Amino acid sequence: MVVDVPLVAAVAPGEPLLDHTDGAGVPLAALRDRPLICLPHGTGVCAALERGCAQAGFRPRVTFEAAAPGTLARLASRGLGVAVLAGEDDGPAAGGELRSVRIVEPGMRARIALAWQAAGPSGPAARVLLDRLRTALPAASET
Repeated sequence: MVVDVPLVAAVAPGEPLLDHTDGAGVPLAALRDRPLICLPHGTGVCAALERGCAQAGFRPRVTFEAAAPGTLARLASRGLGVAVLAGEDDGPAAGGELRSVRIVEPGMRARIALAWQAAGPSGPAARVLLDRLRTALPAASET
């Protein structure tokens, strides 16, 4: 299953980055001098961020890395920086503690891939998880 989603900036209320948002999102250039919180180097989201920033003429200032998106969101909710996540835009995130806006100009996207054995999940918990993922990620394509 492959899901293609936009990259978003998740920020705490009062974050200066919100001053740069419009109806479409926040321009990538607005992240130039902001402390960023991202998945580790080598992950798809981090690679997409690095590529986009390089094309815009700057290096991202990543101050925190964490392997779990929930941890990234918690760090951002404490005002420690702007979390760059793959997900939905223009809405509250992390239990309403964050504002999530799409990164635009250029718009950036990430692909999330989930894989399992061709015969399907072997246990009941794995089958339930897969069913929930199929419901939660309806735009996904299975190959």
